[in-house]
Amino acid sequence: MTVWHTGLFSSLERYTSTNQRQQVIDSNVEAINFVESVVKSENINCGFTRVPAYLLPAGAEPVPGDSSDPRSSSSSSSKERQGERLLRQELEACKAAGLDVNMVDLQGLSGIDHAVQLPESATLNPIEYVQGLAAAITGKYGGRIYESTRMRKVDSNKKIIYTMEGFKVDASQAYVNATAAPSTSNLVDSAAHVLALHGKQHVRRRYVVALKVPKFSGFKPTVYYDTAEPPHTAMLVPGKQTSDTGYHDLLVVAGEAHDQGKRPSEYGEPLANLEAWARAKWPRAGERLYAWSYQYFQTAEDLGLYGRDPTITASKAAYVATGDCGRIMSSGTLAGNVIASQLLGWPAGQLYKNIYSPSRKLRGLPGLPAWSPRYFKNTIQSALDMLLPLPRFVKAAGDIENLAAGEGCIINSGPLALRKVAVYKDDRGEVHKFSGLCPHLGCLLQWNPEEKEWNCPCHGSCFDKEGQNIAGPATIDMTRLDK
Repeated sequence: MTVWHTGLFSSLERYTSTNQRQQVIDSNVEAINFVESVVKSENINCGFTRVPAYLLPAGAEPVPGDSSDPRSSSSSSSKERQGERLLRQELEACKAAGLDVNMVDLQGLSGIDHAVQLPESATLNPIEYVQGLAAAITGKYGGRIYESTRMRKVDSNKKIIYTMEGFKVDASQAYVNATAAPSTSNLVDSAAHVLALHGKQHVRRRYVVALKVPKFSGFKPTVYYDTAEPPHTAMLVPGKQTSDTGYHDLLVVAGEAHDQGKRPSEYGEPLANLEAWARAKWPRAGERLYAWSYQYFQTAEDLGLYGRDPTITASKAAYVATGDCGRIMSSGTLAGNVIASQLLGWPAGQLYKNIYSPSRKLRGLPGLPAWSPRYFKNTIQSALDMLLPLPRFVKAAGDIENLAAGEGCIINSGPLALRKVAVYKDDRGEVHKFSGLCPHLGCLLQWNPEEKEWNCPCHGSCFDKEGQNIAGPATIDMTRLDK
């Protein structure tokens, strides 16, 4: 968690006022302070720590498998100069926004001489924090949490939530749709959400690697960011002694984000690229112990959407929390405080309700919502992929036998090769077939070769390799074609 705006204040100042940027800072401060106060008051053992933070300039990084020096080319030098220029722009933008920042000499990082020292960040174990929070809610405050209870649809006017198992939940005052992209109830509701909410954000996927670091090796508990696009983040996380890996800490590095649902051939090597970036700066980092990825929703204005649902089909009882822009802990905390403030009349969160309002407009064409161009680009591309034969990247129906075990793909099918079928071949060689269309709104799904799952490029729905829904807004599984 950080007070600094990770999307860069130098970008945010193009379409916000000084007062609005100050609200962003104040809300980030409040989010960190709130989490710290909850950790203390509820005695949650999650390792919450205030740590220094630095912003590094983006530069030329080594490419996996390339033995040449990437910094010797003119393009690499140009990237380094651009990174330095952007770093100084961000320094001035942070000062103009009211942040206490300075350019400092930095030691201990290979190839980095200086950086912008940011206000303190905070680190914690998010799983331990959420578990402690849940224990306090259910034990101390009498709340109830129902896990493994999937929502099927909502009757917004009656404030009734229907579950996949046929039960219903009556919301006496209001309900919050916090399902990443808001779930919808029918085709009309879905179309309305495209205009009011879905079209304001696009879904991204980011990667993380954890590298082994010996205890007491001199690595400092610090959070590092950089000005690259897409950006990187690195921090030291206390490890635990295990019989397999010994006594160590972890250097956790995140980055290499891209739009979700791209074609399998376009993935490249995101984990290897991320590891190369880390080793260029921390050559003493050890082996990779863990790796994973996660999705987030990026708004056109780089600020979250927390508040009343602006969709014309939604009632005044409907609230949404979406568009976290990758700032998951800060955004989740802010969303809860902003929405609770509106429902309960708390004064603090009311200060930020306009800057985070789902109906706000800070940029874009006059008379239109602040739609995301990337959302429409990805959606249109998906529609074209769905309607036209795609010999350039999908396999012909006769090539299923050449598909490797444990892999999936979209194949052309039908007389004109216009039907799209999602095919997965399990480790036993058995082929599973599904409709290639997302059951939410019919976008063409794509196989994710890193996570071995099916992803929707339009609204972020995810399905496991065997077609089971694991993330909304879709609420049902992929349609099987082989049974």
